[in-house]
Amino acid sequence: MKHELLFSGIGGQGIMLLGEMLCSVVIAAGYQVSFAPFYGQEKRGGRTMCNVVIADGMESPIISEAELMLVMDERSLKDYEHLVAPGGTLLLNSSMIEIEPKRRDIKVVKVPFYEIAADLGNAKASNMVALGYVLRYLPFVDREAVEQEVAKSFSKKPALVELNVKALKTGYEYKEQV
Repeated sequence: MKHELLFSGIGGQGIMLLGEMLCSVVIAAGYQVSFAPFYGQEKRGGRTMCNVVIADGMESPIISEAELMLVMDERSLKDYEHLVAPGGTLLLNSSMIEIEPKRRDIKVVKVPFYEIAADLGNAKASNMVALGYVLRYLPFVDREAVEQEVAKSFSKKPALVELNVKALKTGYEYKEQV
């Protein structure tokens, strides 16, 4: 088994936290995981991206083609769309992306992560909404273990635990509008 994932957005959107939480849970489940973060050179508002490879054995930390890609902003879509594997899935934050992907050989799913999080009370929880949605594509990852990791990660800010766990669940349960 090998899964190659790519998550990208703007600094401050919680992309690295999302990737780190996923990696922690998958490692605890006994899989080999590599996490390769990339940061833009800008001081603020620069792009962040991380590659996550989950496998039964040791693999390269850099993806060749992502079977699942989460993109939170338009610039990331323009720069990384070509890295989605043919037949792979591209998850778009429709709250911030108005342009259409160019590829026709991939599945494109649009979810308003920011709006969902804002409706829950804090748009900054959009990364947890996105993580919940990503879990739908990773059936080997225990959602309850991810909820526990979210609670642990926010334990120093107890007021944020409930919000972020709820955001994770809401993302997982979100139904696309057809």
